[in-house]
Amino acid sequence: MIKYLFRHNKDYSRVNIIKEFTKNIDIEKDIYILMPFSKNQFFKNFLKRDRIINDFFISNYDTYVYDRKKITNKNPRAWWKYFQDLINFKFSKYILSDTNEHFKYWESLFGKFTGEHFVFPVLADKEIYFPSTVKVKNKKIKILFYGSFIPLHGIDIILNAFSLMEKNGIEFEAKIIGKGQMYSKMKDLFIKLDLKQVVMNGEIINEKELGEVIREHDVILGIFGDSIKAKSVVPNKVYQALASKKIIVTMESLAINEFFTKDDLVTCKNTPEVLALELSKLINNPKLIDEISQNAYNKFNTLYDETKIKFEDFISSIDKKLKN
Repeated sequence: MIKYLFRHNKDYSRVNIIKEFTKNIDIEKDIYILMPFSKNQFFKNFLKRDRIINDFFISNYDTYVYDRKKITNKNPRAWWKYFQDLINFKFSKYILSDTNEHFKYWESLFGKFTGEHFVFPVLADKEIYFPSTVKVKNKKIKILFYGSFIPLHGIDIILNAFSLMEKNGIEFEAKIIGKGQMYSKMKDLFIKLDLKQVVMNGEIINEKELGEVIREHDVILGIFGDSIKAKSVVPNKVYQALASKKIIVTMESLAINEFFTKDDLVTCKNTPEVLALELSKLINNPKLIDEISQNAYNKFNTLYDETKIKFEDFISSIDKKLKN
């Protein structure tokens, strides 16, 4: 039987998807899935590690030291986070990652992994992210970015791209939702650029509201940060947009190429000039937006279904080994 290990039973998209994919799996032995953000549970269940599928998902050490730069690698808190990640990574028999590029980055931090690795894409909760049943044509193309304002997002790239578009006379409506680590700095930039067609007021909404807002917009923006993590992941917002049958524009990376082609979404270099150019092309070609949006939705459903089947097979193979 499948059992779940977690610090808190979070109502989080990835947690819900894993539970959905495993709820009807019929196995003889007990297999534990260690949910994201619960690395301390690996220590508490260390003797069961041969039965644990560890959804490593993110490195706490990388997040705090390199990605968000909240502490330096000389800080004792960083040493603990590194130790916690190292033990989880090196002593797990089964590891889940969101992309192969992310997994390779973990190996560069913690050394060669000798167990079995399964790529489980982030995906999106279909109960929240789905296409609108009513086709609404906006007078102007509506562009949406949402996030927690961490360096990974590259919001300065987005704001400067909007500024270039306004200077070039491109008509659009844009909304930036969220608040977090970089918000004050980005708000200062927003005011300095004096953007006329962009709304950014620190609004925070829940996930169900987010699904509705995505369906109201035409183009969704991904991430444009310059960290190793930014180049190693496919963020939630990519899958959420695709599941909602929306076109997404995000930074080009090897991680994106693991799952998607230029027919499924739009990728570009993470500079304001290139982003402004790609958005302007879409605004001037609404038919292309519709075409790629449909491809995106088809690709999401294919990836979702294929991942479910492969993950069931992965768990069944573990059950078989435990019986032998």
